[in-house]
Amino acid sequence: MKSINLLNIRIDGKTQSRKELNQERVTEYSEMIKEGVEFPPITVFYDGSDYWLSSGFHRYFASKQAGKVSMDCDVKEGTLTDALWFSLGSNNHGLDKTAEDKRYMMQIIIDNPVWSKLSNNKIAAHIGVSNMTVGRIRKELDIKPAEVTYTDKNGREATISTEKIGTTKVTKPVEEKQDVSPIQDEKDQKIAELSDTINLLAEENTLFRDKIAMGQWNASEIEKIDIEEVVENLREQVRILEIDNKALRESRDMFQNRNAELIKTINAMTRKGKK
Repeated sequence: MKSINLLNIRIDGKTQSRKELNQERVTEYSEMIKEGVEFPPITVFYDGSDYWLSSGFHRYFASKQAGKVSMDCDVKEGTLTDALWFSLGSNNHGLDKTAEDKRYMMQIIIDNPVWSKLSNNKIAAHIGVSNMTVGRIRKELDIKPAEVTYTDKNGREATISTEKIGTTKVTKPVEEKQDVSPIQDEKDQKIAELSDTINLLAEENTLFRDKIAMGQWNASEIEKIDIEEVVENLREQVRILEIDNKALRESRDMFQNRNAELIKTINAMTRKGKK
C-alpha cells in the first residue's frame, strides 16, 4: 500500500466501468471521511509513468470533496488496459449495478477486439452478472463475435468459430422405404400431419403456461427475461434429446426385428437339418 497525491492519480483513461457516478454516495462517503471513517484503499495501476485509477472512483471523489490531498492506494503493475479490465471485474460489491451499468460494461467489452471473443460464461463470471444477462445484452446490441474463447472440460482455453452456431440441424437417420399402396401411403401422411398438429398445440400450451407463471412471478423484468431464455434453451435441448432418443429407439427396434428374423431362420434351418 502506498499513499499517493490525488493530483498524481489519473482519472482520464475511461477506466470507470459504471455508466456514471452516484453523486449521493460520493457525498455520503465524503461526510463519513470528515467524521474520521477509514475506507479501504483504492486500486491504481502503474505503467511506469502514470497511476491509473481502476477501482474506487466514489472513494476518490469523496476524498477530494472532503478536502483530502492524498489517499492510500493498492498499487498494481500494469497498463491502462489492465486497469480497465480490473475495473470491470471489481464492482461486484457495494453499489448494485444498474441495467445501464451492465449495458455500458458489455459495450466496453464488445468494443475490445480481444475481450469480445470471450464466451458469455467468461464475461459473466468476470463482471458479476449471469451468462443469460450477457447473452441478452449481446443480442440487444446485435453483436455476434466471429469466434469465442472458452475453457474446455480439461481446464484448457480453446477457441471456436461462431459462424455455424445456431445453424446446425438435427437430421433423422434415413429409413429404408418399403413399397406401400397409395391408400396406405395417404393414411400415413394424414397420421403424420395430425401428429405434427398435436405436438404444435402441446408446445403452444406449454408456452402459454410458462408465460402465465412468469407473469405472476414477483421478479424484475430482467430476471423474467433471463428465466425465459433459460426455459427456451432447456426446451430446445429437450427437443433435440427427444429426437436423438427416438432415432435410437427406432434403430434398436430395427435390430431387434432383424435379430428375431435371424433366430427364426436359424431355427428353421436346424429343424431341417434334424430331418
